[in-house]
Amino acid sequence: MCTVSFIPNAQGFYLAMNRDELLTRVAGVPPCVFEKDGYRAIYPREPSGGTWIAVNERCICLTITNWHRVECVPPGALVSRGEVVKSLALASSLSEVEERLQGLPLSHMRPFRLFAIAGHEQSVMEYCWDVRRLQNHRRSWSRRHWFSSGYDEPTAERARSRACEQAWRQSGAGSLGWLRDLHATHLPEPGPFSICMHEAVAETVSYTEVVLRDEEIGMRYQPGAPCLSGTAYEKTLRVGSAVIGD
Repeated sequence: MCTVSFIPNAQGFYLAMNRDELLTRVAGVPPCVFEKDGYRAIYPREPSGGTWIAVNERCICLTITNWHRVECVPPGALVSRGEVVKSLALASSLSEVEERLQGLPLSHMRPFRLFAIAGHEQSVMEYCWDVRRLQNHRRSWSRRHWFSSGYDEPTAERARSRACEQAWRQSGAGSLGWLRDLHATHLPEPGPFSICMHEAVAETVSYTEVVLRDEEIGMRYQPGAPCLSGTAYEKTLRVGSAVIGD
């Protein structure tokens, strides 16, 4: 269960993600900078190594959600969907994202939706895996919100979409502060359909934010529900260069 928001602007873009999980799930590890072959990416991760969101110095941002409305289970041993973003984190372009994606053991993964944003290309791609085929959808470079819910996905989509549209009528809509407030909202009421989700067995367990601003790209990660104050962890890369902050 998750909510993802994408907002392009004159300097680059904002992307925010609420990660909703069972309360029994092991807590995630704050973001670190990972390097391979001279290129760098930032992402938080599961203790087992997989991740749900990443960004690299070539302005490729990736995030994945479960696709609950597709009720299919692949045969045989399962491969974690957390391996998808981790395997693609250092891709240099959307074409490389797609090439690497098709090389993964998708037939052993449950359904998912992968969102890939290329800052320099100003392109957004959505990849949908339903256990049988991979569908590709090019989206416009415009504001978007995506939702998933293991409780009731269609109802959650409708409720959260209404909350987002109401928020876009507010003063300051589209700003970074506004985005944080949106992901902390409990409209229409605290529960399984609110953007900041709270339920007896599950809730929003972290908030992750990616900001591309001119030649810097950074990730801010806050463990716990975004409606609560808490420690935030930040990592920043200079586009095409080195780590410039913690």
